[in-house]
This record gives sequence, structure tokens and C-alpha cells, in this order.
Amino acid sequence: MMLSPFRGRFESWTVIRARMLRETEVFIEEALRHPEQQIQIPTLKVGSGTFTHLFAQAFWAQVLGTS
Repeated sequence: MMLSPFRGRFESWTVIRARMLRETEVFIEEALRHPEQQIQIPTLKVGSGTFTHLFAQAFWAQVLGTS
């Protein structure tokens, strides 16, 4: 059991997982229904601008938990 910071009560991981999956599902459905309302995240090719290959490797290692 875990105390949910948003609900103020104890919830099992199964309940938390189900709620998170449903929230994600609703978000994706809304984004697909109204793509014109979504914010575009700008991208920059690795190696161009100020993002070096070393920075990209360090970033993704931390994000993916491989560091």
C-alpha cells in the first residue's frame, strides 16, 4: 500500500497503475481527437546546435536508467 499524495488515502499499486493508465489513455485520446490543440515540442538533431553526442548519451542514459 502507498499513501497517495493526491488522494490523501492509501491505494494499492494495482489501483495506482490502473488510474495512471486510464489518465494516459484519456490524454492520448484527446490528443488524437484534437491534434491542432497540442503543443509541438521543438527538436534539434544531435550534433547540431549545442547538443553534443556526449550530452545526448548522458541524457538518454539517465532517462532510460542505464547510467
